[in-house]
Amino acid sequence: MEHSLSVVVRIELDSRRVRLVVTGDLTERNHRALGPLVGRARALFPGAAVTVDLTGAQHVDPGGLELLRWSLDLGPGAEPGDAVQVLTRPVPFGLAEPPGPGPRPQPPAPAPWSGAGLGGVAA
Repeated sequence: MEHSLSVVVRIELDSRRVRLVVTGDLTERNHRALGPLVGRARALFPGAAVTVDLTGAQHVDPGGLELLRWSLDLGPGAEPGDAVQVLTRPVPFGLAEPPGPGPRPQPPAPAPWSGAGLGGVAA
């Protein structure tokens, strides 16, 4: 199945903002298409706030999102202070956690159970 992206670029000249509104499916394979568009937005309006808006995307692959963020922050053409804001919809509870900085905390270990005690039945 072919996953594709559609991008509309909104430019607000007065407030010096550029928003890339993305629809379709963001995957690990097609995330690379957004990098050159962000680069062009930076070149057209140096110092403008650039936002990649994925809230209208039908599907956002967590791996593709992580690679997109990495490429925008650390990839070629990215300079310190040129942070690009990436907007996504919240992940539905229980499906997956969005990638975040640092390691995820481990759930607490279950308390040992001896089989005896308050209403416990030893097997």
